[in-house]
Amino acid sequence: MNNFFQFLLHFIFIATFLFVYIIAIIILKPFRLHRKRKISTISLKISYLVYLAFFLAFVYLVLFFADNEVNTEENMENGSSAIYYIIVLLSFFLPNIGIMIRRRFKKNRSKFNYVVTALNFLIILALVFLMSQVQWDF
Repeated sequence: MNNFFQFLLHFIFIATFLFVYIIAIIILKPFRLHRKRKISTISLKISYLVYLAFFLAFVYLVLFFADNEVNTEENMENGSSAIYYIIVLLSFFLPNIGIMIRRRFKKNRSKFNYVVTALNFLIILALVFLMSQVQWDF
């Protein structure tokens, strides 16, 4: 009975994360190109979708497979947990804010798109780094 509830919980989270990802694709319309800024627009949208996939995978893995007891004790001793929390908070807010305010930039939109694209890839690298630092309990 316990395995069924655990399976159901995993299923609910995976379904919810897939729903969020599909809604993001529908809202962004990643292959709808802008006439003047084709490359910068598609690079921003694709980098955001790649970031979102990494972020949702990271959240799922941390929720279900992180060895919380070991990770908390080790990180509290050396003070790195605060840095990890800051990285996670920044990785949650910055790409989402960047994708939401992109239309407010009229003159330098291409530059803004490239800067946010680079930011998205830096955050993906930070998430990969965090994934390598967590002790997983598969």
